[in-house]
Amino acid sequence: MGSTKVLRTLHVHDNGSKWTILDTDDATLLYTIHWNANSAPHMTVYHGDSPNNIAGTATYHATNRLGFATASKITLKVPSGTVSMNKEGGLFSTDKRTLRSAVLGEVYWKGGYAETGFMKLVDGTGKSLVEYKDRRMTGRVTGVLELHVEIGQEGLDEVAVTAIAMLSEERTSMGAAGTAMTY
Repeated sequence: MGSTKVLRTLHVHDNGSKWTILDTDDATLLYTIHWNANSAPHMTVYHGDSPNNIAGTATYHATNRLGFATASKITLKVPSGTVSMNKEGGLFSTDKRTLRSAVLGEVYWKGGYAETGFMKLVDGTGKSLVEYKDRRMTGRVTGVLELHVEIGQEGLDEVAVTAIAMLSEERTSMGAAGTAMTY
């Protein structure tokens, strides 16, 4: 497939109780992410820092496998409507989540964040649309989303919401919040 040119880089920062996504300059705030372990939605993504301007939400549906709580399904509310990201493969296989979006079409988040610090959003042909690369520091998630395709605002919202949902899955499903995700 060769290397793919990066058209835009978004910086993801874990600031504890909230995460932020900054634009290419690593200074312009694009999104703020808030968590709610006690009730759905478990994650809300806001444009900038305005709680009145929601880019999307994620609700994790927990199942137990071998005594571990895992989020086998994530329900997202994004500008184009409600979509599900369903996990494919076994418990120990590389995660692959299918996303059927009105904006992005049928795409897949692939990769093992916990194992490699890397994941990517690909289309049906395997073409990389977005890649996440971990820049973990002091135990907190810090990384970059590299966009390889031009997308409009709705598509960018979907990328941000789905990427953070993927990144946070193990944090949410394996932590204390796992018991709250039975909705």
